[in-house]
Amino acid sequence: MVIGTRGLAAAATFSVGLLLLLILPITAAAAAVPSIDATRTRHLPLPRGLLRGPESVAFDAKGHGPYSGVSDGRVLKWNGDALGWTTYTYGPGYSSQACTASVLRPETATESQCGRPLGLRFHLKSGYLYVADAYKGLMRVAPGGGEATVLVTEVDGAPLRFTNGVDVDQVTGEVYFTDSSMTYQRSQHEMVTRTGDSTGRLMRYDPRTGKVVVLRSGITYPNGLTMSVDRTHLIISSTGPCKLLRYWIKGPKTGTMELFADLPGYPDNVRPDKRGGYWVALHREKNELPFGVDSHLLALRISADGKIIEEMRGPKSVRPTEIMERKGGKLFMGSVELPYVSVVTRKSTQIEIN
Repeated sequence: MVIGTRGLAAAATFSVGLLLLLILPITAAAAAVPSIDATRTRHLPLPRGLLRGPESVAFDAKGHGPYSGVSDGRVLKWNGDALGWTTYTYGPGYSSQACTASVLRPETATESQCGRPLGLRFHLKSGYLYVADAYKGLMRVAPGGGEATVLVTEVDGAPLRFTNGVDVDQVTGEVYFTDSSMTYQRSQHEMVTRTGDSTGRLMRYDPRTGKVVVLRSGITYPNGLTMSVDRTHLIISSTGPCKLLRYWIKGPKTGTMELFADLPGYPDNVRPDKRGGYWVALHREKNELPFGVDSHLLALRISADGKIIEEMRGPKSVRPTEIMERKGGKLFMGSVELPYVSVVTRKSTQIEIN
């Protein structure tokens, strides 16, 4: 087939346009909202060695912290620049000798024994810290720290294989948590996305009775979750499908689940933004390429009605797992890969919480 000069020119123009779209994958929705530049951040570096992956960040009732779970199975507490991180808690069976990673023994070889704390959340009134440990299940830590108590390892006869997200009803003390897959463990997390595994579960633990109930099963990769300000529903990250889901726990829709927001990337933890909305961390964008401009979406702020209202962008080497907003325009960013917690500070012209 012969193509004329005009046809070649048109084809070239189309190719250039397509290439630009691939290199600059900025969605229309993301481009239209305020953006936070997280290119330069303050680091709270973990202790030296091969320690990494402060996945979730939490603060206690006094505002102390952050607390964060790391790759050797411990949860650490930040005590300021002078003291840095100290051990706050660890699961049964932990020992520094057995759980400290080395070049010949990476943390992936020890985490099934030592544990891998993911979601963290304090019940502020009691001071208890609840930990979703990928291998050990749902754990609770008494005020002051020390060895954690394992509360739940199975539900309805089915073991927890990939305990992931957690949140606490600050009024009732009830704990909501996710099991991302009944098929794959955390070490096989890529398979959960690749196979479209839909065996995830949402559960509720009642500390008054010790009973656990499955609220919803058959969810595709449920990850982080958080409770709405009015305590009527939960917002849950569905990682593989790149969605946020809403599960109703009160009102006429109790027990039902619906789509809350479609996202341009793979969500991890979701946390309140202190204004009725939510911050959701994006591990990466849907169609992200390794080349091109070294910038991608790190997180999105979502309104109470599911609309994208703000974004955070930064280097492609940063793949966040959680954004926790605090007073003073500070946003604490966790990551399952990096050896530090990042602190992003809003500019004075950007929105701040009261």
